[in-house]
Amino acid sequence: MIIDMDTHILPKDIYDYVEGPSADRKPVFEFDQNNMLVGWKFPGEFCLKGTTPLPPPGAGGKHKGLTNMDARLEDYRKLGIDKQLLLPQFSAILFNYALDPELAVQMAHSYNLSILKLMKSHPSELVGAALVALQDVPSAISEIEWAKGSGFQAISLDKVFPVRAHQFSETLGSHRELWPFFKRAEELGMPIVLHNIQHGHRISNLSIFQRDGLDILSPAEGQLSLLSLCTSGLFDDFPNLKVVFTEAGSAFIKPLIERMDAAFVKAPLNYEDEDATARFHRRVVPGSERLSAGKRLTSLEEYENRNKEPVSHYFKKNLFFTIETEEPELADSIGLIGASQFLFATDYPHDDPGGRMKYKDVELLREHPGISEGDKELIRSKNALAMLPA
Repeated sequence: MIIDMDTHILPKDIYDYVEGPSADRKPVFEFDQNNMLVGWKFPGEFCLKGTTPLPPPGAGGKHKGLTNMDARLEDYRKLGIDKQLLLPQFSAILFNYALDPELAVQMAHSYNLSILKLMKSHPSELVGAALVALQDVPSAISEIEWAKGSGFQAISLDKVFPVRAHQFSETLGSHRELWPFFKRAEELGMPIVLHNIQHGHRISNLSIFQRDGLDILSPAEGQLSLLSLCTSGLFDDFPNLKVVFTEAGSAFIKPLIERMDAAFVKAPLNYEDEDATARFHRRVVPGSERLSAGKRLTSLEEYENRNKEPVSHYFKKNLFFTIETEEPELADSIGLIGASQFLFATDYPHDDPGGRMKYKDVELLREHPGISEGDKELIRSKNALAMLPA
């Protein structure tokens, strides 16, 4: 069996179920004579100066399988893939956490109702991931409770947290108001799938450096958000929470783990201070070391209560990654944190770098000389089956 853990879909009735005053503000899509997405109008869109939204149709808009389920399933039969996790077509839905809560809650539920219809029509082939509006945490919790009861098996979130205040996205782990949501997701046994969403904050923390090519030194915003789940203490509070990081490859894993684990053992020094005391240290031992008062934003006591384990521990236990089969570093990454943390994915129907190999991914994994047959089986389906609730 093969389960595809990163696919995208845009049902035509995605927002047909938005009701009441919000109905006048929902997105309206435009399709051509071949049922291809060519544009949209969104009266309720929240636009922020300085952001970089993509124009329609977005990645995948040239494939019938984006909207047409019959064409989609035919493609999957040719690919030899048995099940697929449905994620929104993010560049088309323009869904983000900066929308008015009332509209966002209705849009999320309307999308989920549309997906539920498809799940009921093809129960053996489709796996639903529920969309939520995180700006309204109580409603988001109610939505995943409804979704779990309706047969959804995962939750779909943006990799970052867009805000109204500025064009720079923020990290998920830094928003403590989300803790009750993460707690309920853990209790329900529903993994959280993180994916870049078209929210107008694309590469926002890199753009200021791009003029002189300094963006290569800037951590990607998704990686910062991912690490925040570890450094904020989230996985200490919710040790059974599972988070899938999609469409990012695996080359970044080793350098991130090495850097963060080194900081866990030995504190980096702030040489701008005369006494050269540590400006950041997860395992500060009271009485033997201290944080620089000039740099500290968080109390020593708060640091002491977080991060009971090095970052590598959370990468091997709580974090999972969809694979890019053509990536040279894939085998090394599997050797570093274990095949148990990787999931098969095609990024269907996208033509961006993550989805360009979608018609070869099955073959590339099958023929990969650096991955054992046992590990290939884990990646194809066993890891996904162990993760997804019944």
